[in-house]
Amino acid sequence: MPLSDLRVKTVAEEINHIIRRERRRMKKQINEAIKIMIPHQVNRLSVSDWAEKKRILPQGLSPMPGPFTWKVTPYLREIADCFSENSPIQKTAIMKGTQLGFTVGIGENWMGYVIDVAPGPMMFVSGDKEMAQDAVEVRVDRMIESAGLADKIFSQTDKPHSKKTGDTKRKKEFPGGFLLALGPNVGAKLRQFSVRYLFYDEVDAYPQETGTEGDPLKLGERRTDAFERIRKILYISTPLVEQTSRIKPLFERGDQRYYYVPCRHCHHKQVIKWDRLKYEKDEFGRLIWNSVHYECERCYGHWKNEDKAYFLPRGEWRPTAEPMEPGFRSYHLSALYSPVGMRSWESICQEWIQVKEDPVMLRVFVNTVLGETWVERGEAPRYERIMLRREQYQVGILPEKAKPLLLTIGADVQKDRIEVEIVAWGKDKESWSVDYRVLSGDTAHVDDPCWQKLRELITAKHAGLPPAMVLIDAGYNTPTVYAFCEVYLRGVFPVMGDSAISRHQKAFLLRDVQGYQTTRVDLNTDFLKLELYGYLAKGMPEDAETYPGGYCHFPQEYGEKYFRQLTAEERMKKTTSTGTFRYVWHLASGRRNEALDARVYAMGALYVLRQFASEDLELEEEMAWSEFWNRCEKILK
Repeated sequence: MPLSDLRVKTVAEEINHIIRRERRRMKKQINEAIKIMIPHQVNRLSVSDWAEKKRILPQGLSPMPGPFTWKVTPYLREIADCFSENSPIQKTAIMKGTQLGFTVGIGENWMGYVIDVAPGPMMFVSGDKEMAQDAVEVRVDRMIESAGLADKIFSQTDKPHSKKTGDTKRKKEFPGGFLLALGPNVGAKLRQFSVRYLFYDEVDAYPQETGTEGDPLKLGERRTDAFERIRKILYISTPLVEQTSRIKPLFERGDQRYYYVPCRHCHHKQVIKWDRLKYEKDEFGRLIWNSVHYECERCYGHWKNEDKAYFLPRGEWRPTAEPMEPGFRSYHLSALYSPVGMRSWESICQEWIQVKEDPVMLRVFVNTVLGETWVERGEAPRYERIMLRREQYQVGILPEKAKPLLLTIGADVQKDRIEVEIVAWGKDKESWSVDYRVLSGDTAHVDDPCWQKLRELITAKHAGLPPAMVLIDAGYNTPTVYAFCEVYLRGVFPVMGDSAISRHQKAFLLRDVQGYQTTRVDLNTDFLKLELYGYLAKGMPEDAETYPGGYCHFPQEYGEKYFRQLTAEERMKKTTSTGTFRYVWHLASGRRNEALDARVYAMGALYVLRQFASEDLELEEEMAWSEFWNRCEKILK
C-alpha cells in the first residue's frame, strides 16, 4: 500500500475514533439529562416511605406527636404517593371534610420530599398571602427542623453584599429548587416564576379573578408548562358553595375516587355515608352518646366509632369515573372517616342536632363534615306571602306569647333620612320586628335632628328591652357616622357591607378606623342576606305554639312598602370578561332596599354580640348559638 494511502487510512480511523468517542460522551450526557428530566425512572423512594423514615411530628402542632406513621391515617398513603417521582400522576384534586390529617400527611410530607429527595421549583398558594406565609412560618418551618432538613435551607445566590438569606416566610431556597408561598390575589407573582410543583390549598376560598389578570388557577398552571412532562399539581380544598366551587369541578375532572371500608360483620366494602349514621335523643332533645352507631348497608350490623381502628387500615380507594385527562386523579373524603382520637361520630351527631335548624351553621356542617358543596338559593321570597303572615300585635308592643331575649337596632343612612329597624330576638334567632322608623333630616351634619332622634332610640327601651347592639350604615356620609359612633364607649358601631368577606367564612370582620375612636364592623352581606331569605321563606307552622328557628314575626301595621323593600334584591349569576362567574345581589328596577339593609344590620349585630360574649368568657372559638341563647336567658333572669 502506498504511503499516501496509509496516511489517509490512519487519519480516517482517527476521525472515526473521535466520532465514536463523541457519540459515547453525548449518549452519556443524554442519559444523565433523562435522569434529571424523568426522575421517576431512576428514583424509587416514595413520599410515603420518606415520611416514615424522616418525619417526627412536633409537640403542640400534632394531636399524635412522635415518629410519623400511616397507621393513623391509612387512607392518605395512596394519595401521598401520587407525588412520588416514580408516579405517573400529574394532577391530583382532593375534595374533603376537616380533621382528616391532610395538612400533615399530604401537604407537609410533599414539601419535605421535594426539599430532600426531588428538588425543583415549587409554588404554594393558599387562601390569601397571610394564610400561605403563616403556614410556612408555623408548620413548614417545624417540619423542616424535625425532619433534619434545616441545613439544606440557605440562599442559592453567591453575590457580594447580598442580603438574601434564602429562608423567609415567603421563600425557602434549597439546592436545586425553592418553595415560594403566595396568595391567589397577586397575579404578577403567579406569572413570575416557572415551577415544576404547584400546590393549590383551599382553592374554594380563591377569588374568581385576580384583578385584571384573570383566573388565579390558570395563571399558576401556566407556570408549569416548562415542566409539562414531569410537573405535579395538587388542588385541595374543603368545598364551599356549589355555584362557585372550584374544587368540585376539579374533582369531577379526575377519576373520582372514594374510600371503601369493610364491615367487620359481613366484610362488605362500602363508602361511609351520613344517612347511615344513627343516633337517639332523650326526652329533653339531648344526644344519647352511647346510641351513636353506623349501620352497614348490606347486613345492617352496627359499627361504633372505635371500629375505625379495624376498618380504616383495611380500606381501599376505588375510582368511579374515567378521568377527563390522563394522569388526573381525584379523591373525596368526609370527616366521617376521621380516625379514632380525632373527630368522633358522637361529636358529629351532637353538632348536627345543634345546627340542623340553622341555615348558616348547617352550611358549615355540610362543607366541613360531609365535604360537600352547599347549594344556595338566593331567590327573593314573595313579599305578598310575608304580608299575609302579619300578626295581631302593635308597633312597640310584642304579643304575649313572645319570648325575646335581647334587642338590636339596624340603621340605614341616606342623604335626607335614616331608616331604622328595631328587632327583638328570641332563642334560635326567632325574631319580632318591634318598630320601623324613618328619621328625616340632613344626615351630613351630626347635630341635625335626625341624629338626635336616633340617639333617643338608642337610649330608650323598646318592648321592655334596651338595645344590646346598634349598627349604623357608614356607606353614606361616612365621617358623620364615625363621629356619631365614637361618642359611645360600647354597643354602637359603624357598619359597612362587604360580600368579599365570604372567602373568610365569617359573618363579619372588625376594623380600626383611622382618625376616629371607634371600630367599624364590616358585614358579610352575601352571607346574611341568604340567611335572612331562608328565614323569610319559612311558613307559619300548623302548631302556632311552636315556631321554627329563625321565624320572622311582623306587626299588622306594616304596609306593602316595607315588605317590598325587605325582599327587593335577588342573587344572580354574573359571567365575567374572562368566562368565570360570580354571584351578585341585584336590586330590582324601581325598588328600594332600605328595609333589607336595616334588617341585615340588626341581624349582623347578633354575630358581633356572640363574639363579644365569647371574648368575655375567654373562649378560644366563638361559642355555639345554643350556649349564646342560654347565656342571654340567664342574664335576662
